[in-house]
Amino acid sequence: MTNAEHFKALFTKHINRKGAGGLLAWLETTDFFTAPASTKYHGAYPGGLVDHSLNVYLAFYEPLDAMKICEIESRLGLGMEETAETIAVCTLLHDICKANYYEPMDGGGYKVNDQFPFGHGEKSVLLISRFMRLREIEALAIRWHMGAYDDAARGGSRTLSAAMAIDPLVYDLHVADMRATQREQREEQK
Repeated sequence: MTNAEHFKALFTKHINRKGAGGLLAWLETTDFFTAPASTKYHGAYPGGLVDHSLNVYLAFYEPLDAMKICEIESRLGLGMEETAETIAVCTLLHDICKANYYEPMDGGGYKVNDQFPFGHGEKSVLLISRFMRLREIEALAIRWHMGAYDDAARGGSRTLSAAMAIDPLVYDLHVADMRATQREQREEQK
C-alpha cells in the first residue's frame, strides 16, 4: 500500500462527517499526494506532504495509552469514534494549505508559489471548512499547529497561549507535528 493509499484509507475510516467525501475528492484534484512537505527542511521530495501527514498521525498516537485516549474523549465530550475522527482531522489535514503551494524549480528542488497568502494554519482551516464543518477545538488545533513558529506568535501575539489554555489538543497537535518533523529531518540526513 502506498502512503497515498494509506492516507486515503485512514481518512475514509475515521472522517465520516458530512462533506468529508467532497474534501477527499478535492484533494485528488490537487498535488497533495505528490507535493513536497517543504522546500528544504523536511519532506522536500515528491510525496513528502502525504508522508508528513501520515507521520503526524502516527506521532500523535505514540505517547498515548488507552487511559490518555479516554481522558481526551472525556475532556472533549466525545465518544471513541468522534475522538478518533477529531484526531484524524487534525493530524491528516493540518497542512492541506500546502496543496498547490510548491512548484518545481529548474535544476531540482522546489520554491513557494503561494497564490492565496492567507497564513499557514488559517489557510488549512479555511480549505477544510469549504467542505466540512470543523469542531471549534479542531479549528484551534489546526490554526495553531505551528506553535511558536507561527508568524503571529513570533510577532508577539498572545493568542497562541490563549488557544493552548482552552484545550491540550492544541499543544498535542503541535508536538506531534514537531516530533514527526524532527524524525523526518534526522532520517533525511542519514
